[in-house]
Amino acid sequence: MNANTPEGSRVKVVTTLLLLLLVVTVVVIQMIQKADTAGKSISGGMGQMPPAAVIVTTVEVEKTRERIKATGFLKALSRSDVATQETGAVLEMPVDEGDEVQKGDTLAILDARRIKAQIVEGKARLTTARNLLLQRKAEVSRAQSDYEMKAKLRPSNAVSQSTLLDSEKALAVAKSQADSALEGIAEGESRLELLNIRLNDLKVTAPFKGIVVSKSVEPGEWVSAGQTVASILATDPIEAWLKVPARYLGRAARDRENFQVQQSSTGNLHSPEKVIAIPDIDPRSQLFPVIATLRNDDGRLQPGESVTGIIPIGRSTTYLKVPTNAIVRSPMGVMVQIIQAPAEGQKSPTGRPVPVQIAFQRDGYAFISAKGSGFNVGDQVIVEGNQNLRPGQPVMIKPEENVLPAGSPTSQVGGVKVK
Repeated sequence: MNANTPEGSRVKVVTTLLLLLLVVTVVVIQMIQKADTAGKSISGGMGQMPPAAVIVTTVEVEKTRERIKATGFLKALSRSDVATQETGAVLEMPVDEGDEVQKGDTLAILDARRIKAQIVEGKARLTTARNLLLQRKAEVSRAQSDYEMKAKLRPSNAVSQSTLLDSEKALAVAKSQADSALEGIAEGESRLELLNIRLNDLKVTAPFKGIVVSKSVEPGEWVSAGQTVASILATDPIEAWLKVPARYLGRAARDRENFQVQQSSTGNLHSPEKVIAIPDIDPRSQLFPVIATLRNDDGRLQPGESVTGIIPIGRSTTYLKVPTNAIVRSPMGVMVQIIQAPAEGQKSPTGRPVPVQIAFQRDGYAFISAKGSGFNVGDQVIVEGNQNLRPGQPVMIKPEENVLPAGSPTSQVGGVKVK
């Protein structure tokens, strides 16, 4: 058939169209196959989430009691405004504000010259009085001898009755004068003793161990009897005043042996010698004071310093113990993620969310009631990578290296931090 004829041209066109249709069909089939492959890939990816890298630790068990923390401050046991008992000029003030003093340490010294002069005079008068007493005693002895002699002679009328009476009167006078001399000595000794007391009072001393918080006078100033020269706070022992929620009244001061007071500045812990709770609840804050008495031999505890009381509450109970960073808080509640063994047909374990109720927290750990907790001691709990873990997502457990609980020994305890 001649291609140049009309019939040949039609055959050529039809052939070309058939070839184009064949090419388009092949392309469409390939696109459908690719789309199907891609869809299967996407579907497979949605069904298998990538594993999350996590760190786990083992759930522990501990028998302990709840302890709360209550903030407070240190307070001096007493304050004394030390006054002078004498009037005079201040010669020395050997202490400054902030100095620690022991009982009997000198706070101020007053001018003692006048009293020392009076003491010298009093000693001289006492010596004179003692010499006079010796003289009076000698006179009594002579008068006694004279009277006794005349009394013996009177029966023989060797002496008259009037002479004997005169001798008796002389003896009485001598004895009276001797008694007066003796009283003079007693008076002189008492006066001298009082002068020595006044001399000692010119040195004003600390009545107890404490800290000088203020000085009221300086050397050269004139002070009157009863005037304050310095004020001292008694710091050994010292009291920690803590504010505790009203719901713990009756339980906060029962266990002194496990009661501790922690310094805010150093973190040092101190065990009290005595603990008392004052059942006086503030109607606004709903707090009541607990007073812990502490030894302060070394003077490291200072009045006004902030402290925290670690107070045992309730009876010893068995708790499950997990690090606080194992706790997940979400709109669904408070929970932990426990490692779940791989299900049938799966290769990787998953995290199982378990709701928990925290009894209290201490030293970076959360304590959870062992009854009805939904997990047990020895289970593995996720402590890192748990916050964004999705339900059913497989996990890849990283090596447990240096897994430490969040927080520190100073973390809030008992879910209560009293301000």
